[in-house]
Amino acid sequence: MKNKLFRYCMLVGAASLIGMTVFYLVTYLGLSIAVGNSGLKPFYQQMIRALWLSFGLQSVLLGVLYLVVAYRPRAVSREVVVICGLVPLAEAVLVMSFTGSYIAMLLLSIAAIFVLFGSTLWPKAAAASGP
Repeated sequence: MKNKLFRYCMLVGAASLIGMTVFYLVTYLGLSIAVGNSGLKPFYQQMIRALWLSFGLQSVLLGVLYLVVAYRPRAVSREVVVICGLVPLAEAVLVMSFTGSYIAMLLLSIAAIFVLFGSTLWPKAAAASGP
């Protein structure tokens, strides 16, 4: 039961982050148009576009990490998963405080909460057979 709940938490976290990636990709066109019409120097326009896409890439990479951990928990240490689980939480706080986007905040918060809760259910290593 504990292993199933752990896997469920990791899968919900992964799905939320992959959903966040879809959000970033769908809204990229609007961002690109807005930045292009902003009057900013080209360097800053390109930097904003690059940061937007890098957040989407970061979300999908963390989502893939959680998918791997859901099925092979020993492939990554629990500490790494906890630290990576804090990234979406920090991003959710920043996104909400600067943009007020409830969708982004909700997806990122769900990912962080489920992954951090799932890390408390980390499966025990198989008992090593001694000599």
